[in-house]
Formats: sequence, C-alpha cells, structure tokens
Amino acid sequence: MHSQKPLALVIEDDQSAGEALAMVLEDWGADVMLITGADDAHSDEDARLRQARWIITDCQAGAARDGITLAGQLAADAPSARVLVLTGSVKKSSEQDARAAGFEVMSKPAPVEAILAWLEHT
Repeated sequence: MHSQKPLALVIEDDQSAGEALAMVLEDWGADVMLITGADDAHSDEDARLRQARWIITDCQAGAARDGITLAGQLAADAPSARVLVLTGSVKKSSEQDARAAGFEVMSKPAPVEAILAWLEHT
C-alpha cells in the first residue's frame, strides 16, 4: 500500500542525481517515484503514475527518449500534474520545446530552495 503523500515523479538518467533529488523531495514530504529509463515509466505501476502531482524531469533523460517527450506522455496520463524540466543544455531549442509544451524550466544545477518553492507554488 502506498502512502497518502503527494506523488512526485523524478525522471533522471543519472541514478545518483535522481536519488539525491528524491531524498530532498522525500524529506520535504513527497512520495517519490524515480524513473531512470523510458521503460520504467510504463511499468506495473501505471495506475500510480496517474496520481502524480508533480513531474520533474531532466531535459536529457537518456539515449532512448528525451525528458520533455517522456514528461509529456506521463502528464497526459496525470492531467493534474505540474511539470518542471531541469536543463543543463546550452541548446536554447530544448528550453523552447519545454516552454512550448507548457512546462516550467530551471537551469541545472537548480538550487534545492528553488525546486522546493516550485513544489509549494499552486
């Protein structure tokens, strides 16, 4: 049985970075599901994915799929979720793509305080 805490999906291909962000979010009070690859996003927990309140994704979520596309697919199944794209990319097109999809964007490394402020903004 899952907790009644609000669910945050973290999409990050760098396991260490994903785990660090997950710890911060859990300490803040969120239940966190870490997705490290495209296959993880369509597991047995699809029903749980629909409960997401927040989706935080790395712009480059691995070779198979970019984080913006994956976040868009997950957000379609979780319509009440807000999406934050973290980007370390120097390509402006990535940031433009994220904003065009209606997502908010922060540059990496994003300060923890900024991410937590984004979570608290309703």
